Amino acid sequence: MKDKLLEKKHAELVRKKLSTLLLPHGFMRTKPSFYTRLYEDRIEFIKLQKLNNEYFRIFTGIRFLIDDFEAVALNGIQANGIKNEYPIWYNFRYHIDVETVNRCANQILLFVENEALPWFELWRNEDALFNRQDSPLKGELIPAYRLFKDGDSNIDPDLIIQSKKLLGIKN
Repeated sequence: MKDKLLEKKHAELVRKKLSTLLLPHGFMRTKPSFYTRLYEDRIEFIKLQKLNNEYFRIFTGIRFLIDDFEAVALNGIQANGIKNEYPIWYNFRYHIDVETVNRCANQILLFVENEALPWFELWRNEDALFNRQDSPLKGELIPAYRLFKDGDSNIDPDLIIQSKKLLGIKN
């Protein structure tokens, strides 16, 4: 039982350290496992999922403010730090010591800088956003998104409130 409590404590230390490391990139920790940055039309997010055996799985995604989906869709890239999914092998494991806590947080930051930030940047290009098959903006949302971007005042403001609330962003 004591080991589980220590593991949980060190997982939280990784999250806190990461919170500081992500600040220069504009991400704020808005929920225990979510780091977000808000734009006029979307919320870009990073989610940490703590798995057994002292490691994290990292998810990224974009929540468009006018999305009416009732949950946060993990619609971006992801990594678990175990199998080599990217050119760099990321190690998201930590143990019950400060050195591995710091290494884990820095490895997550490296993943964000090398993989997630370019992925987020890709979707700021409207041509890619509207036309690529792997776009996080799903087809049924495109007409409402275009209206929102054009300043249509008929967009339900509750959708924006809901999107922010789902990701822990205070109005």
